Amino acid sequence: MDSIKIARVLSDPIRYKILMMLVSSESSCCSPASHMDTDNPTGLCNCELMSELDMIQSRVSYHMKELVESGLVNEEPRGKWKYYYANQRKVLDYIEQLKKDMKLE
Repeated sequence: MDSIKIARVLSDPIRYKILMMLVSSESSCCSPASHMDTDNPTGLCNCELMSELDMIQSRVSYHMKELVESGLVNEEPRGKWKYYYANQRKVLDYIEQLKKDMKLE
């Protein structure tokens, strides 16, 4: 795990906010059926992120690219939009790594 890369990605307040939105999302206008059960997290469509963040598509895409490349977020194409959901395992692994690095475990 590249903890420094993840920390850099999350140092941007917009990307941090997006991750928190994805972690706490319960439904989406574009939720694919494969992510509707309890074993798979729900997420948000690019259109919802644009609306919530009041940003144009290119800015949202830039931030999402960073989050996806860090491994914290997964994406799934849905027509002209992309659907994003938090990679909960990676988020939890990052938290555990922080605890180890800080000698909290």
